[in-house]
Amino acid sequence: VDALVARLAGRAHCFQLLATSRGAELSVPAIPGHPVLALPADRLDDLVRLLRSANVGRVHIHHLAGMEMDIRALTDRLGVGFDLTVHDYYGICPQVNLLPWLDGLYCGEPGPAACNACIADRPSFGASDIMAWRWEYAWQFREADRVLCPSQDVRDRLVRFGLGERAIVVPHEPVPAGPWPMRPVKPKGGKLRIALIGILARHKGAPLVEAMLAEADPAVFEFYLIGDTEDDFPPEARARLHVTGKYRPAELPGLIAKAKPHAVWLPASWPETYSYTLSAAIETGLPIVATRLGAMPKRLAGRKLTWLVEPTFDTAPWLAAFQAVRVALAGKPPPAGKRSAEVDFYTHGYLAASTPVPSRPIDLRRPGRVSVLAVPERFEDGNITPCGYIRLMLPLNRLALCGGFDITVADAESALRYRADVIATQRYAVPDTAAADALAAHARKTGARLIYDLDDDLLNIPRAHPDAGVLRPKAATVRRMLRLADRVVVSTPALAESLAARRGDCVVVPNGLDERLWADTPPAPRQGPHRSPVRLLCMGTATHDSDFAMILPALTRLHTAFGGRIAVDMIGFSGANKLPYWVNRLGMPPHASKSYPGFVNWMKAQPGWDIGLAPLVANAFNRCKSPIKTLDYAALGLAILASDVPVYRGSVADGPGGFLVPNDEDAWYNALSCMVRDTDLRRRLGQGAWEAFLSGGTLEGRDSAW
Repeated sequence: VDALVARLAGRAHCFQLLATSRGAELSVPAIPGHPVLALPADRLDDLVRLLRSANVGRVHIHHLAGMEMDIRALTDRLGVGFDLTVHDYYGICPQVNLLPWLDGLYCGEPGPAACNACIADRPSFGASDIMAWRWEYAWQFREADRVLCPSQDVRDRLVRFGLGERAIVVPHEPVPAGPWPMRPVKPKGGKLRIALIGILARHKGAPLVEAMLAEADPAVFEFYLIGDTEDDFPPEARARLHVTGKYRPAELPGLIAKAKPHAVWLPASWPETYSYTLSAAIETGLPIVATRLGAMPKRLAGRKLTWLVEPTFDTAPWLAAFQAVRVALAGKPPPAGKRSAEVDFYTHGYLAASTPVPSRPIDLRRPGRVSVLAVPERFEDGNITPCGYIRLMLPLNRLALCGGFDITVADAESALRYRADVIATQRYAVPDTAAADALAAHARKTGARLIYDLDDDLLNIPRAHPDAGVLRPKAATVRRMLRLADRVVVSTPALAESLAARRGDCVVVPNGLDERLWADTPPAPRQGPHRSPVRLLCMGTATHDSDFAMILPALTRLHTAFGGRIAVDMIGFSGANKLPYWVNRLGMPPHASKSYPGFVNWMKAQPGWDIGLAPLVANAFNRCKSPIKTLDYAALGLAILASDVPVYRGSVADGPGGFLVPNDEDAWYNALSCMVRDTDLRRRLGQGAWEAFLSGGTLEGRDSAW
């Protein structure tokens, strides 16, 4: 930022908006001593008023970590375009540097299940799951006029995540055409002096350096750190380093000259987006040993006296590379060769697009693609509900990965900022009838198709339902959305039948579970025949009091008969304050309670259950439900006992993975006691449930319907 302000001097004026613990502060970096304006995050109106008075014509986002001020709303209110510079991978991963641990190696960008496990282990910046994180930050990449990538590696990575449409490669520094700097120095006295530059942080390779200091022969290799270590670097390892201490950028060339190294080592364990340290290393003209990762390979392509090592903490390949440096320096220096020029974009191209006025509403449509504006149901804290994931966001995310679809996430109010081909919403995502009218009017005005999804009969909430007092008044908004939507999608034929008087054209798309979350690994095998206790699971939203009450007498008899040989666990399901002492109500960690993918990750990490219970009282409301609970159990590899009601007939519990049980005490007790006693039966049904889930219960199998 300082460099950019200096290069724009005399051609553009710059404010700097910096996140603070209580909001943000606005300063004028080119004028030292100029007053700073501090504003809390809720003073966006005042910030907009001031920036308008200064005739601000463009916004440039460098980072949003810690920024509570709504920058998305700020750019919209100012009516100006914006650029985004990608300095790291915060917009893709809350771990920022794509490291599962700060002292670990590059993760390789695995699937969402592995990412969610990583977030559960280290929930940086309040993240709860990887998909919600990427949805929250995708707007920067999709709405920016230019996404400035300091290296080709950054742009390639964004393209892989579907975020590369606006991305252009803009190195931080210009490079003139000409020969590579080459000034190799032969070691005298046999020792190879190796220099590290900058702050030796964990993501910069500190664990590897520590291992090398222990392994490398001090009579052969000598290590200099032109900079300093972080506080947690082991003192015994630091004692083997020659450390100069922290420096100002202008001092670096002199410090390098004073150290007189024979080679420069860049051992970063994350994919650097650019690396100013690499620029300094190149200018030394010395041999370079670096990680084959991130910007390094491309920036060093064609350079002689360069060794790239695959990311590893194994010291052997690094020692081999340094030995190769010794051999090369003993011979004749190679020709320098020519490096490609890098255009000075910030001098010649940056201001060329400084004053476009973005179209309003923002047009998300692209030729040959379908733009979908998703408005999912959310909890009061803003987190997307499980239904929002299952019925809307996960299916849409799969469509985006299949190609041809662009997904943007909004709420009912911010959706009015956009022009899309399709607006897809659901259940209670639209808060009231006025918001429903506004969304439908916006869809008509912009030519979008409005899709509304339901997976419960929300027009007929029973008065005895635990949340009836909250949900029944919302029926008016549901009725309005059913009338206004161009297309209504429902989860079951029974729900379509119930709504037929209002909408006879409902499309039925059954529920499926995202195999990327549930089926990335098969469930752990059940233990041997003497395993004790047999674990039973009741799982679901805490609205099933009557369903649990129905099977409680049978469970009580089961506990009396088997005692400590069984364990009954409950996750949600019942909101009752008092449960029998032998029912274990399991609490969830924050990441599991805040997001559905986080919940799935937590569930899969629990010690295995044996039997999944799905009781359901037969009534008009329940008749419209889907058998998704049996899919949950099947994805965990459990044998299933479910009520013999229409919802579960034909489901995975009806044959391949379990039994249907009449809703009376004796039938449930007999089925439960049979399942508890027969280990082989449980194992066979659990395997059958898992296989049935894979063959017919995944989102992959629903792609064509969506």
